Amino acid sequence: MRKFGLSLIAAFGLIAGPIEAVANCKFGGQEVACETSNGHYRIKTPSGAGPHPTVVYLYGSLGNSAQKISERGFVQAFVERGYAVIVPAALDIRYRDRVGSGWFLRNERGHKKRNDTKFVEEVLDDAEVRHRIDRSRVLIAGMSRGGFLAWEIACHNPRLAAAYAPIASGYLGKMPQQCAGPVRLMHTHGRTDPIVPLSPDNPWSSGGARMQQLDSALERIAGTGGCHTQKNVAKFREYSRSGWSDCISNASVDLLVHNGGHDIPLSWYSTVVDWFEKGIRPPSSNVEARPVQAGTPTFKGVGEGTPRFKGVGSSSGSRFKKAKVPTQ
Repeated sequence: MRKFGLSLIAAFGLIAGPIEAVANCKFGGQEVACETSNGHYRIKTPSGAGPHPTVVYLYGSLGNSAQKISERGFVQAFVERGYAVIVPAALDIRYRDRVGSGWFLRNERGHKKRNDTKFVEEVLDDAEVRHRIDRSRVLIAGMSRGGFLAWEIACHNPRLAAAYAPIASGYLGKMPQQCAGPVRLMHTHGRTDPIVPLSPDNPWSSGGARMQQLDSALERIAGTGGCHTQKNVAKFREYSRSGWSDCISNASVDLLVHNGGHDIPLSWYSTVVDWFEKGIRPPSSNVEARPVQAGTPTFKGVGEGTPRFKGVGSSSGSRFKKAKVPTQ
């Protein structure tokens, strides 16, 4: 297995501004992980009694839940919008050159210590009781290997969350022609990702399984949602955006491509919340979904100053289905 890179938010540090959040699991006055039957998770919640809309974040290989939940900028990006942030903890797995944390994916060879889809469900069940999260407003996001797990859940257990936002990932192994049900999914990928390439000519592989070509995986999950109108590739904020609309059951499928590599543009955090909130019911009257305050710094995109990417195709009018990733 190839080594995964760290997200840029870890590298660049904090976003300025106050943060109102509490960690709800404590012992002897100290913050501790929230234990469940098959593992643990960490959580930050906004002020107020809830129920809180919630982002479940699945980190990449060799990540750490304690480190991730302590990243002030990452937490603040969601908590300031009124969201609880849950970071489940992955178990250790054996990579080719080391042992480290990682999610167990269904199509990889080798012994599975835990069904991580069921573990995420267990975490949500526990957090609903202990921390008053709103199960009707859950977004599951994942970076890299965590994004592969988010893809699996979206395809095989779509009702676990209201929407899915995988990053720098895809579906590992042979994907069913039809998933278990329609979903809202926004996939984000770097044009020059060297770890999980956007180009279908060099798919990522692990444990004897190869990544489904991304355009094919998106088509299949869109087909499950009854989507029949493809969007032209168009500039959207700092991304090129394509996908499908006119789907059933509030389903939608979008692809955002940025100029960077195996990383997360800081603008993604507000972008994903804006997208998520367009497709869910309004928050409860006792929950204040706070907008990002004016003056909050936003990341200008990976590769600032480089030519803008014109889409996953040769022009802004290209159809996504026939798209090919350009080479340089």
